[in-house]
Amino acid sequence: MKLTEVKLENFRNYKKIGVAIDADLVLVLGDNASGKTNFLESIYFLSRLKSFRAPDDLLIRVGADYFNLQAKVQEQKLEAVVAKNTIVRRVFKINDQKVKRTIWQSYKTVLFVPNDLNLFILGPATRRKFLDEILSQKSKEYSLALISLGHILKQKAALLEVLNQGSGDVSELESWNEQLTQSSRIIEQHRYLFIDFINQRFKHLNQELTGLSSRFLVEFISMVAGLDEQGLLAKLSQYQEAEIKSGQCLVGPHRDDFVIKKDEVLNIFNSSRGELRTQVLTLKLLEAEYLSDDKQKPIILLDDVFSELDEIRRAKLIENLKGYQIFITSTEEHHLPKLSKEALVLKVENNAII
Repeated sequence: MKLTEVKLENFRNYKKIGVAIDADLVLVLGDNASGKTNFLESIYFLSRLKSFRAPDDLLIRVGADYFNLQAKVQEQKLEAVVAKNTIVRRVFKINDQKVKRTIWQSYKTVLFVPNDLNLFILGPATRRKFLDEILSQKSKEYSLALISLGHILKQKAALLEVLNQGSGDVSELESWNEQLTQSSRIIEQHRYLFIDFINQRFKHLNQELTGLSSRFLVEFISMVAGLDEQGLLAKLSQYQEAEIKSGQCLVGPHRDDFVIKKDEVLNIFNSSRGELRTQVLTLKLLEAEYLSDDKQKPIILLDDVFSELDEIRRAKLIENLKGYQIFITSTEEHHLPKLSKEALVLKVENNAII
């Protein structure tokens, strides 16, 4: 799918702008804090109905009480309105028909921001988020299971806190554990399939980017992977006393992680900073590949990542993304590799895009 038009009203620093897009490669240039990332954020929002860095109400321009985003992508007309008075109100439409947030389906996106380069250095929550962002777009079943998991964990944690204080009925845990089991099995299955896909492709693609031949293994770390319903319930029963004592949910997909081993050693111990960045690039390219199908490819959003990469890696990244619609932000054009003359160049100045 390809975007042909984007309109922003009262979104972040933009009062009202419209941008026609007639290219597969779009360069968004401007000074720091000019609003380049805000523009990419609007495209991301219409894909996921959420920002990648802030809650909805903080996306509304200062002094305004709503924002409106619109886009055209092939035959679809998309619109999202978020307003705040005493509460935040939201309206989402596809082809002028209202759609619930939970069943929204527009286009897929692959977002690459500078902080992604720290994927292996930051904690497990960062890597779980990486998995969730991909798999929620790949599968509606996964997305709904993840929403359900969040609700179950919240309610179970509240019960555990009560039990920890010597009150409540311990038998109530049985119902939450049964629900947790159902959501967990769906989530674990999809995560396992994606990790298996990465393992099949990672070494070859990383070698294309670096010219170096190393052995890689992406290792999925989970207490519950591969367990059937009875096995998972048994695991929950085994940890029940510890969960009550700690007042926390200790078993479930919310504890998952994954690591990458290079030549049988954890990558953070035997890879240079440049090598770690290339390994993240490899994962991002595989994300794009995994989200692609016969009907559509995801839209690629690259937010100021070229300034963090050397010239060779910049060129390799673009080369491997041929066939995708790509939006790239940068402060200076010289950070960009030699790009197609057909690229659309947008300049961000004075809260406007020209």
